[in-house]
Amino acid sequence: MNVEIINVGTELLLGEIVNTNATYLQKMCKELGFNVFFQTVVGDNSQRFLDCLNIAFNRGCDCVITTGGLGPTEDDLTKELSAKYLGLEMIFNEAEAKKVNDKCCFVSQLDQVTDNNFKQAYFPKDCYVLDNPIGTANGCVMSKDKKMIVNLPGPPKEMTYVVDHQLQPYLEKYRQAKIYTYDILTQGVGESAAATLIDDIVQSQKDISIALYASEEYVRIRLGVKAKHQDEADVLVKETKELIEERLKDYLVENPNLFEEVMKKINGFTILNECDFSLSDYFINNGGPVFIHLTLKEHALGEIVHVLLKYKEKEISFDIPLLVKASLSLSKLESKLIYQIDQLIR
Repeated sequence: MNVEIINVGTELLLGEIVNTNATYLQKMCKELGFNVFFQTVVGDNSQRFLDCLNIAFNRGCDCVITTGGLGPTEDDLTKELSAKYLGLEMIFNEAEAKKVNDKCCFVSQLDQVTDNNFKQAYFPKDCYVLDNPIGTANGCVMSKDKKMIVNLPGPPKEMTYVVDHQLQPYLEKYRQAKIYTYDILTQGVGESAAATLIDDIVQSQKDISIALYASEEYVRIRLGVKAKHQDEADVLVKETKELIEERLKDYLVENPNLFEEVMKKINGFTILNECDFSLSDYFINNGGPVFIHLTLKEHALGEIVHVLLKYKEKEISFDIPLLVKASLSLSKLESKLIYQIDQLIR
């Protein structure tokens, strides 16, 4: 099943809140084996929302999952517009109206609630209602002509509850082979260099997706494969994973918590820092067995930190070039330090 996610709310486009709903839904779709090729954020505008639905279904989407726009105010139109797009009639649901009334009276401690709250009791004909006991706006699943639209409430607390207790159980009947992912962590090699080393492996793959992600600390190679269960995925990915690991064997990180591994072998550092920044508290300057000497020199594009490391009879030195200011990339600097220290004390 190809799924698109449309998160509705002008506040999302203004950067006033973080769109955690999209991530949560993407994880659910991954678990169920659904493809998510596109995710859209649109403001509270009727025509633009309808345009988003049209674009999604025209490019091969089977199901659109929306969040937001299910409340009692005039600009909460997601459910009404979704039904309009599919050509479904909106019907007042007496049972849902009672739920709305009871909840609103309870949370407001009033005997009566304003009529606009009952807007939340209208649903498309023959839809499946997704009950939301921790909010007043229930979601729903509507379908027509092999097109499915799921409406979910916008508040993350409500959305996650409805997904976990209502939507995911409902969608279980559509479950497909899921995507299993495997991470290979490297350090001491850049993203472009790592990509070059494994380019032929990447280009030869058909059933396994391979992608590289760079961070300050690591380059992560992620392998993804569709399978019905973990054992099947392990078999499918085994040969490719071993090829990549062999190609990048000089840079593999066996333990992502490398600092912890290093500190199991030594009790601290002796640090002579002549730079204009301080290392994090992880680097304990307590006269430990690893000597670290840091100096700094300017460059037109930034700063170069020269590092001298000594441990027993062994000694290495190297440069770490950092753009603009070294103090802006301390995590990158420290990850390279730990990597080299780990090599030194082996």
